[in-house]
Amino acid sequence: MRVACLQFAPELGKVQENIARANDLLKDLQPGSCDILVLPEMAFSGYNFPSADAIGPFLELRGEGPSGAWAKEVAARLQCIVTIGYPEITPAPYLAQDVGNHGIPPSISYNSTITISPKGDTLAHYRKTHLYYTDETWAQASATKWLTVELPLDLSPSLSSTNNGLEHGVHSKSTRTSFGICMDLNPHRFEASWTLYELATYALNSNTELLLLSMAWLTHKTSTELDESAADPDIETLSYWIERIVPLVNNKERRVIVVFANRCGQEPLDARYAGSSWIGLVGLGKVDIWDIAGRAQETLLCIDTNQDPEYQLRTSQNGVPLSTTG
Repeated sequence: MRVACLQFAPELGKVQENIARANDLLKDLQPGSCDILVLPEMAFSGYNFPSADAIGPFLELRGEGPSGAWAKEVAARLQCIVTIGYPEITPAPYLAQDVGNHGIPPSISYNSTITISPKGDTLAHYRKTHLYYTDETWAQASATKWLTVELPLDLSPSLSSTNNGLEHGVHSKSTRTSFGICMDLNPHRFEASWTLYELATYALNSNTELLLLSMAWLTHKTSTELDESAADPDIETLSYWIERIVPLVNNKERRVIVVFANRCGQEPLDARYAGSSWIGLVGLGKVDIWDIAGRAQETLLCIDTNQDPEYQLRTSQNGVPLSTTG
């Protein structure tokens, strides 16, 4: 299976410019060269909107706005599945007079991802479950929580043979895929127990083979620190992410492919993003990485799961990275 992940620095509210930037970064990707392409959270709108009014003009109906249209066009052109994050608005469920009379909101908004097939069909649609405080100004949490679907992806025999008790290289041409968006990785509202590992535990119990995370993950590093080491991953952020998927790392029965599709760059109100997107294989007490982006690097990662990962992380008992070899 060939997996691609686009890390770039969208600017807040500059949808067409952000689409043009993504297209430029993908211009050398040939049709048939990847099976799935994953983009960050709210990839074209930008993320750090200060209010519901500010984000209002950029909300999209499911599959019908700029993000959905772009995903359909790129999925058809590249003949691959595309997952992209976008700010969703649902069709207004009530008449205007009902809204006025009863104080009912005319529509509901979500922080979502949509997954599109090469034929333009929606294969999965996920709404963020754990909202960050920025989301809470305009979005509601998913009413159905986590999502797992079978995507038409051909997991390599070597990986399938370690999953779900399959042996002798027997594998199916579908991959059990779970989804998350950024804050979903954290304890709910930072109030739930650290060791619940809600998303990772769900993925483990769902026999997930592929975990896709679209993200707009922040960093405490200064602009100078980001610029001075733009091509280097943020190891502090990477360590934190791995801590939050410890149930998958320590699982003794199977390994899971993980895609952390983060953004980089900066936005108004002092929002700086950690970049460091990576595609890896976790489980059996190990963390292997096929490729990883720098903290401030606009780049396309593209890997083949039939190839050996480039890096191996040595971790402590709780999953914290201690060293990297490659």
